[in-house]
Amino acid sequence: MGELPPESVQFKIEPELIPAKNIARDGNFPTCTGGLGDIWKCLLTTRSGAQRPVAVKSIRVLSVTDVKILKAIGKKVRREAYVWIQLEHDHILPLEGVTFAEEFGLLPALVSPWMEEGSLDEYLKRKFSKLSDPRKRELVWQVTAGISYLHGKGIVHGDLTATNVLVDSSGRLRLADFGLSMILTEAGNATFNSCHAGNVRWMPPEALRDGDEDDDEAKDEKPTKAWDVYSYGCIVFQIFVGNQPYAWITSVLQVMGAMQKGRAPFRGIENHGVYQQFSPCLNKTSAHRPTIDDIMGFLGPR
Repeated sequence: MGELPPESVQFKIEPELIPAKNIARDGNFPTCTGGLGDIWKCLLTTRSGAQRPVAVKSIRVLSVTDVKILKAIGKKVRREAYVWIQLEHDHILPLEGVTFAEEFGLLPALVSPWMEEGSLDEYLKRKFSKLSDPRKRELVWQVTAGISYLHGKGIVHGDLTATNVLVDSSGRLRLADFGLSMILTEAGNATFNSCHAGNVRWMPPEALRDGDEDDDEAKDEKPTKAWDVYSYGCIVFQIFVGNQPYAWITSVLQVMGAMQKGRAPFRGIENHGVYQQFSPCLNKTSAHRPTIDDIMGFLGPR
């Protein structure tokens, strides 16, 4: 595998090192840009000489003058890779390895397969009118299976949205973007790192609570499994109705205001056939939401 450069993070489990010469950017601009990082579509040259598209997630560091900041960001990269590298499931995006290249910055960039159909959010915008009810239920089952796998390993995704559930060329869904993932037995605060400013739409009410409130739930500032279940419920209803949560509100700040006022994320879904099944996921009290095991139980085998 070779030695990692001295500026690398010290990985708990060393991922596959992909030589920089085997990675070529497909274009001069990233496909997606977020607060701390970018997603690049690249071409990977394999050992056999074949080429295939991959996604490269680079961490943007504007200055290296503050060593503490660099180390802190490096720790987040290590944490993400540590969670990600242990995951192996049909509905989880795999981590193929890391690469070091000047165009990706000082820290290791994370390499994963390129998902041709983009995000579930984009997929629904393009194809919702053509989706049959069985296909919608299949999509729901795939998301459920991916979250069930994570929760079974004691992992909270923490930033589950239709924008980071990805769709491959065969139409299979894969959960991605583990920048907020946390192993429940480990300490540490989640750091929001996403390419999509509107991710607040899928967050549960407790995400906006003041930690100083005299409220047991308010004291739990970290994402939890119940947090994931609320976000999952939003994705399920989005699959069935075709709209994002709070679709009638364009401003993220106004979405946050609606959440604080207790407004539901979807309108007119009470008469939908799946409302009774999945509405408990959106309960404002986290303790009253079903677990993902409960949901798998009533969905039944595939």
